[in-house]
Amino acid sequence: MREGWKEVELGEIAFYVKDKIEADKLNSDNYISADNMIGNVGGITKSEYVPESGKSSYFIEGDILVSNIRPYFKKMWYATFSGGCSNDVFIIRTKDILVDSKYLFYRLSNQDFFDFMMAGANGTKMPRGNKNAIITFNINLPPLETQRKIASILSGYDDLIENNLKRIKILEEMAQQTYEEWFVRMRFPGHESATINPETGLPEGWEKVKLSELMDIEGGTQPPKSQWKDDLEDGYVRMIQIRDYYTSSHIAYVLDKKVKKCNKYDVMIARYGASVGRICYGLDGAYNVALVKVIPQKDYYIEFLRWYLKSENFQNTLIGMSQRTAQDGFNKDTFNGIQILKPTEDVFKLLQKYGMTILKSIFNLQDQNQRLREARDILLPRLMMGMIEV
Repeated sequence: MREGWKEVELGEIAFYVKDKIEADKLNSDNYISADNMIGNVGGITKSEYVPESGKSSYFIEGDILVSNIRPYFKKMWYATFSGGCSNDVFIIRTKDILVDSKYLFYRLSNQDFFDFMMAGANGTKMPRGNKNAIITFNINLPPLETQRKIASILSGYDDLIENNLKRIKILEEMAQQTYEEWFVRMRFPGHESATINPETGLPEGWEKVKLSELMDIEGGTQPPKSQWKDDLEDGYVRMIQIRDYYTSSHIAYVLDKKVKKCNKYDVMIARYGASVGRICYGLDGAYNVALVKVIPQKDYYIEFLRWYLKSENFQNTLIGMSQRTAQDGFNKDTFNGIQILKPTEDVFKLLQKYGMTILKSIFNLQDQNQRLREARDILLPRLMMGMIEV
């Protein structure tokens, strides 16, 4: 071990926070549960559930939040604001000024910590970490100045990743706003000189049709568990589940045989449960029965459909029709009851060209983030073991 470094147990430098916060101070932006924590130490998303009464655990900026359910999901977040969290999330806080909280976060985000949690976990179907065991995890602790240097190096990668995520969000908002501008406010290219049909009140060549005339849906497959594996092998493909897109949960692989598959350009819709209606894309592999793939009647409909299906209007309509319950979802007949404006072919193709440009930029940023994460994850254990001078 390097000079000035020492080995300590987690409990010597940090503790579990037991403070509480009233439910009326919580909202979807500051409430954290295992469900809205992203796997593989990927951060958080907005919560779909917020308690309406009682008290929740209270965290502050600089705390480390760790999901205690299924530790192999690797759900951990460094708090950038104060809020409340569910009982399934541990709040870890450093004890003194000689420990940098960001350094501790990166140290715990290494694979060996999650392996340690799993080794002492209770239960099989839904293993939970043992609080008393977790606090005994051994940590190599360098001097405070070194801790801060290591945290700064790793934060540099995360800052780039966060910046790319913001750029992705801006691109998605641009595409969504373009759809709204063209097809809600009717300011599509050439609208100034468009002739209005006196009978329909629509631009000439436009019409109202059933959504089913523009698209179909194709349900996924649910291979038996005997065909599932944790690691990729020859003849296997990734099994896509809706939670993979929003929470990067544990990935499974299934036999590449008699399964429905999607690619990253396909538009996928969550079919059941609390996620019903959610739109995702950028996925490549087999998909299960909780997802359906959008099949456009013509190839150049796909970008129009992507941004229509993500629109607030469609989301509210589908949620209302499916009642957003665990049992009720939707089927092909659902789209017979939804009316939509169908533009002319040239407008379809203009949006298709614009949408594909946006989409390729998004995928490029996602690829950059994947490379950044891989580089960070290679560097992290070497820094933590003192193998690299800082």
